[in-house]
Amino acid sequence: MPEAPADNRFRLLIIESDNSLGQQILACLEKTGFQCKIATQNESGMTAFIENRPHILVLGTRDIDSESFCRWVRATNSIPILVVGDADAGAEIGALKIGADDYIGLPLRPAILMARVVSALRRAYRYNAPPKPKNPFGFDEEEEKPAPSLPSGWAQCELCDYRGPRFKFDGEDFIGNPIIVCPNCKETDHIVFSLD
Repeated sequence: MPEAPADNRFRLLIIESDNSLGQQILACLEKTGFQCKIATQNESGMTAFIENRPHILVLGTRDIDSESFCRWVRATNSIPILVVGDADAGAEIGALKIGADDYIGLPLRPAILMARVVSALRRAYRYNAPPKPKNPFGFDEEEEKPAPSLPSGWAQCELCDYRGPRFKFDGEDFIGNPIIVCPNCKETDHIVFSLD
């Protein structure tokens, strides 16, 4: 599993053959500051997985052999896998049995998708983080100070540097879909937020 990035810019890989659904997932996740890649087939998905070393995988079930792909990832990697598919109990149980961590039923609800992605990342990279090794010589070393992080439940616009509680960044687009938007400069593409 790749190390968690200090700046919360997690890498996501989306594999979805339905271009419309794939672009909807991509647009939702990119707006929140994640680095997203998308592939439309198992083969290109495997290449993208190896090249990009994602922190989380969002796997569609339409015209993709999601079972084979999930098993292939699980053979060597423990990153969180979210499966997006029809709202069907059998499909959900099947996805969880082959190694998926979560299942999101269609129709896609962006707020639910975001909450599930953040929850999976928090479990994998915050709660399960290994402890820092102790100094074997017993003296205090000067530790590098990490880049300032956002307080729990906060978000930040990287363009205007506005910081505030996450709920202040909740907005709607012109047709009423939920989006993430800076309350200061109205930017939607450069928002990062705390996973805590």
